[in-house]
Amino acid sequence: VARIERDLPVPVGRQLDPEALPGEDRLLNAAAAYDALKVACAVVDLGTAVTVDFVDGAGTFHGGVIAPGAGLQLAALAERLPHLPTIEFSKPDEAVGHNTVQAMLSGVYHGVRGLISTMVENFAETSGQFPMVVATGGDAEAVLGDWELVDRFAPDLALLGLELTHRTALGEAGGD
Repeated sequence: VARIERDLPVPVGRQLDPEALPGEDRLLNAAAAYDALKVACAVVDLGTAVTVDFVDGAGTFHGGVIAPGAGLQLAALAERLPHLPTIEFSKPDEAVGHNTVQAMLSGVYHGVRGLISTMVENFAETSGQFPMVVATGGDAEAVLGDWELVDRFAPDLALLGLELTHRTALGEAGGD
């Protein structure tokens, strides 16, 4: 058994603070996205958390943002505001919620999309190039499925990164 990062380094460059310990999932996603595209990219993962990370055109991971995912946001609303119902995330029926459930769904949906849009714009301004946007995670289709901002959907992005990491380790060890 080999552990990612401890035994098998993820093959992606890094420009992070020295004490930074990015999650293996973020590194695997970044490595796989860059390996497939070979251009600057924003990697969006929509699951329990929402992460939006930037990989530059040389394949260097710069980090990004971590925020609560759609389900976590809804759970927090219901937990902290007892008058709000406990609901599962789904795409809202309309942009403006005309009832409590739809208002909650719309707030989370548009909030996540706004975060992603803002971060992609920030990455473009900082790097001087507009990155390709790659989306993954359990909520990716529901939140981003109809959005022209997203260039690629890759449901198995972390697994592709794991395969790349393994293949790279074997290549470094002289195997195939």
